Amino acid sequence: MSKVFVNPALKKFLSYVKPYRRLIMIATFCGLLKYNLPLIFPWVFKDVIDHLLSPSSYDATKLHYTMLAMIGLYVFWAMVTYFRSSCADQAGQRLVFDLRHELYVHLQRMSLSFYEKRQVGSVASRLLGDIAVAQNFVGAAFTNTVMDASSLFLIAFLLFHMNWRLALVSIAILPFYVILNKYFKSKIVKTSKLARQKMEEISGNVHEKLGGISIIQSYTREKAEEKHFFQDNREYLFYQLRHVQHNATAQALIGFLTSIAPVLVVWFGAMQVIYGRLTVGELAAFYAYLGMFYNPLNRLTELNILLANSQSAMERIFEVFNTSPEIVDRPTAQEFGSVKGEVKFMNVHFAYEMPKTVLRAINLHIPAGCTVALVGPSGAGKSTFVKLIPRFYDVSAGIITIDGWDIRDFKLSCLRRHIATVPQEPILFSGTVHENILFGKPGATEKDVQAAAISANAHDFICKLPKGYQTEIGEGGMKLSGGQRQRIALARAFLKNAPILILDEATSSLDSKTENLIQEALKRLMKGRTTIIIAHRLSTIQSADMIVVFNNGEIVEAGNHQELLQHSYGLYRQLYEEQFHKKFAMTIE
Repeated sequence: MSKVFVNPALKKFLSYVKPYRRLIMIATFCGLLKYNLPLIFPWVFKDVIDHLLSPSSYDATKLHYTMLAMIGLYVFWAMVTYFRSSCADQAGQRLVFDLRHELYVHLQRMSLSFYEKRQVGSVASRLLGDIAVAQNFVGAAFTNTVMDASSLFLIAFLLFHMNWRLALVSIAILPFYVILNKYFKSKIVKTSKLARQKMEEISGNVHEKLGGISIIQSYTREKAEEKHFFQDNREYLFYQLRHVQHNATAQALIGFLTSIAPVLVVWFGAMQVIYGRLTVGELAAFYAYLGMFYNPLNRLTELNILLANSQSAMERIFEVFNTSPEIVDRPTAQEFGSVKGEVKFMNVHFAYEMPKTVLRAINLHIPAGCTVALVGPSGAGKSTFVKLIPRFYDVSAGIITIDGWDIRDFKLSCLRRHIATVPQEPILFSGTVHENILFGKPGATEKDVQAAAISANAHDFICKLPKGYQTEIGEGGMKLSGGQRQRIALARAFLKNAPILILDEATSSLDSKTENLIQEALKRLMKGRTTIIIAHRLSTIQSADMIVVFNNGEIVEAGNHQELLQHSYGLYRQLYEEQFHKKFAMTIE
């Protein structure tokens, strides 16, 4: 016997539903009662009409008891309606919580290469938007389907039980109804999917452009960006209008079919009453049941579209889940309590994408506590070199060791705990100054945070802020100056107190007073640590223990400042003279 095919994304999604199956079962049971209890009333209404048309058998007391019983029934109906909605919504919201949390944790573990290939806004749309769409599957698939299907079959049974000829007339339009639904469903799902894909693209672009709004404004690119957004938005509008058009056409045609069905029933039923084959009460009850018959049918039709959209959203969610981090712990990876900071590169090769090699045959020994400066033209491989140490990327060949241990023998969290990074453009987050410094060592005391700020020459300006350490700094630290942001980033590194420090020189665009404050803080931070500096201005790294010169992905020179200047045709001397003459010329001007 062949196995039933289950969509992998749906199968994975169902595993998240499992913990809440009790809530869903309660919702489903209550839903069955909610949708089927009202089926009693048309039958009661039939008896009332038939008795009213036969005054001799009229019993007012029986009528009162019957109506009071119906009121009591609807009180019970209201209760099960509440529990049905409450349980279904609770299951859906809890599932969204679990799924969104797990997806966010998964995104945190993804390697840098994952984000380099995608827009952040695009990833965020899956985390926020697609999961909300997939949530609809819980209420639709596990409760509405059962409720509507049960109502449909029960009403059909009652219709045929009352008068099979009239029942056949009432469902005569059903084949046309099914054909139209199937035809328009495919079109609606297609345009809906295209619209969601376009919205994901727009979301990514908006997130990216608003994040760099200062650049857009400084280069007066507002009109160009407005035009670009207009074009994207117009394309999204096109898909949405097509969706609306298909939906409106489907509603009109299907509405026409469901509207003429009662006309046919009344027409044929009236003739049955005339010929004495049907009572007036039965015709009235039949008409009431017919209205109830098409309601679940309409909902099941809409359900098909909803489920198709949910399944599409699930596939996009689990596409991310199924993307594994490229950088993971080895099974034998260990925790190391402390390290001295000796770093060795042994015949290291690296390529982001084969066969384009970025680093070739890198051999370098950095003793613990040594300060090493990396220099060379843009694109020479300096930034890639430092990204390999905390394993943001893994080497293509060769070995990198810390204190003689292959860095792949460290657990990732342990390895990165021993390395502090201060980028050229400090990355701060919306929140308070205190929270941003605390990134360096979560759980540190307020005294430790202030001590780190003092060491980074940041304490004085922080105290002058409106709320001191509790001042909100805005997204990316936009309320602070460049020098203030850099000192908070340094305070974060002081608080982390890691034995290995990676610095991307970041004082070139600052005024001399701020630069001096940061240089003082850097000297304190570098003391006793293995420090690797990506140098842009050679004048700032002349005291480094070792200067390593990169060119075209290779180390072409290494030595201290004086040794490298003695190489008449060396690259370091050329770079130094270019910067020196440029500075000299600017001074004369």
